[in-house]
Amino acid sequence: MPNLTRTDAQSQPGKTILILLGSFLAFATAVTGYFKFRERAYNLQQTADQVEQHAMAFDLGIAPYSDADAAVNLEKFAENVEMLRMEQRKREQQLEQPHQGQADVI
Repeated sequence: MPNLTRTDAQSQPGKTILILLGSFLAFATAVTGYFKFRERAYNLQQTADQVEQHAMAFDLGIAPYSDADAAVNLEKFAENVEMLRMEQRKREQQLEQPHQGQADVI
């Protein structure tokens, strides 16, 4: 029978390097995902706060919703809220796109 314990005991630097590299890559991916999640939550909260400000201004009848005609105020409110939603979608799409290298930046 061949002696297999001697070959098993030998160090394998390539395997160790691959394990360390894989661990580092997993850690870097987790950190990136965490910060994207936090940035997404921050952006959503910011949009919600802005919508709330517009709703309060609409309820109180203050600028930009100080027109005497309620239909005009409602139209302005709908336009502003839709604009905020579109901006939020654009920010989310930017977060989802992969980071491009410095060579692509002009």
